[in-house]
Amino acid sequence: MKKIALSLILAFGLAQASCNFAQPTNVDVTFKAFKTPLKLGVGGHFTKVNYKSSVKSATDLNTLVAGSTVNIEVASVDSNNKGRDVKLLNDFFKQMAGPDIKAKIVSLKKDKDARKTGIATVLITMNGVTKNVPMKYSFSNGKLSANGVIDLFDFKAHKALKAINTACYDLHQGKTWSDVNIGFTMEIKASCPQPVKGHK
Repeated sequence: MKKIALSLILAFGLAQASCNFAQPTNVDVTFKAFKTPLKLGVGGHFTKVNYKSSVKSATDLNTLVAGSTVNIEVASVDSNNKGRDVKLLNDFFKQMAGPDIKAKIVSLKKDKDARKTGIATVLITMNGVTKNVPMKYSFSNGKLSANGVIDLFDFKAHKALKAINTACYDLHQGKTWSDVNIGFTMEIKASCPQPVKGHK
């Protein structure tokens, strides 16, 4: 009887010690494309990203973000070069179907024997094509970050890739790569109860 009571008290204590995670107020979406035969990277991000959460808070990260959606306004592309941004918008994004890129976080699956790293599955819709994209994620110091790679050919973006390669032919030395690194970062507040004094 004492063992049962002790187990219940321990279980209750562990439940009380669970952290509570709150949704972020904003999400930063980044990319890195590649040019020239040496595969030089050109990075940037989008300044207008509309994030909608499925729940306000949760006791684990998967429950918190799974089902959340993101709408990326491609006109807000920012590569720290205004001339390049104009070409990216007109000679790449506007060559594809649909005005924006949409994404949905399907799940976060923790690595085995790890609490702060794992694989995020993100459903991305671009150019009228929807694909599940795996991304490696990590959670540290209140920041959830994920990084992955997409192939533009998987999204039938042959026309857009050809257009940007033609517009930047000399700068790209005739080579614009189809693989693009993508990522997102969001700040998540975690509230964890302090342990009771005298207990670990």
